[in-house]
Amino acid sequence: MQSIKPWLPALTGMCCFALGPGIMSIYGFFVEPLSKEFDVGVAVLNTGPVALLLVPGLLGPTIGKLADRLPIRSILLAGATVAMFSLFAIGHAPSLVCVALGFLGFSLGLTLYGPVVVNGLMVKVYPGREARALALVAIGISLASVTLPPLVGSLLGAYDWRVTLQVLAIGLLILLWLAILAGTPHTVVGAVPSEHLPDAGEFYRKRAFWLIGLCVAMALNASIVLAVCYPPLFASRGFTVSEAGWFLAVAGLSGLVGKSGLAWLGDATRRYVKWLAAAMLLLQIAGLIVLLGAIDGSQVILAVCLLGFGSGAFIPMHPYLNSRYFDAAIISQVNGAQMPLFLPLGLVGAPLAGYVFDQTGSYEWVLIALAVILGMAALLVLRLPPQDK
Repeated sequence: MQSIKPWLPALTGMCCFALGPGIMSIYGFFVEPLSKEFDVGVAVLNTGPVALLLVPGLLGPTIGKLADRLPIRSILLAGATVAMFSLFAIGHAPSLVCVALGFLGFSLGLTLYGPVVVNGLMVKVYPGREARALALVAIGISLASVTLPPLVGSLLGAYDWRVTLQVLAIGLLILLWLAILAGTPHTVVGAVPSEHLPDAGEFYRKRAFWLIGLCVAMALNASIVLAVCYPPLFASRGFTVSEAGWFLAVAGLSGLVGKSGLAWLGDATRRYVKWLAAAMLLLQIAGLIVLLGAIDGSQVILAVCLLGFGSGAFIPMHPYLNSRYFDAAIISQVNGAQMPLFLPLGLVGAPLAGYVFDQTGSYEWVLIALAVILGMAALLVLRLPPQDK
């Protein structure tokens, strides 16, 4: 590491998040063209992101083990290559089945250079500075939401969806390879040979493993459900599409501030991390309460500021909480082993929210349910035992 600038690996992680999970900010651009091309309903295409939950949920434990045993640079390069070649192949897909297979390949590649691997790398490379590194990495998603949509919109204005996807895949592959080669150490600092690894199975017997996993699953999936509900919620309150766009932009900016706040507070309050996590959850509950009764723009802005700040700061909280209770040598395995806990609520949350809206014409009960879920998550994290380190 002596030859690499101190924060270069974190910047590489930021790039992986921006050009990995952050890519989903442009998914909606391709729904209508694909719908027309293959003559299918939008509802069918909206099931695509389910693969982004299923693949990490099913393969997360295995990929976590690989990340604690193999050079992470190789895993990141393989993931970037698989993901972008899959996107390029979708641009040539002759049928919707081929598109689906290509998206599964993209999801697999994304998992290989996604949170399980990248967050594990941050914990290993930055002992004592994990919060700053993890928050810096998570900022990549916010940057992607600002930069990628205008870029893709311009490309679609000049080319069809197939050419746009192929140009995007080639360009992102080059950027990812350059970032990974420049900023990822050949050997992972903090890792140990596999024969000297702590007994990985021990973490299943720790109460902290289940408390953290369930808490984070509830919190992050609540944020996903809320993000899906935002546009129709604002429309049902009488706001225009333009106003809704500004509300979402404010929420995104607040999320960026929240991640920056965690970078500033996290390492300084490492002995009180469970209280910090609970505070971020309670902040979101306050935002939901304000949103529940919001009738004008100023009230909505206050609500999305609270929700954006709290949810933005909570994104890096999953690996940071784990880093306070588990050995860095098995941190990727712990992160990956908790991924299946994300599946139940992640798969049914958005459809259930849509069903409630169809039946009642309102998202009020959804907001109440999300507040209850976040409250349960706060109670879980507060039940964490004293930290091991």
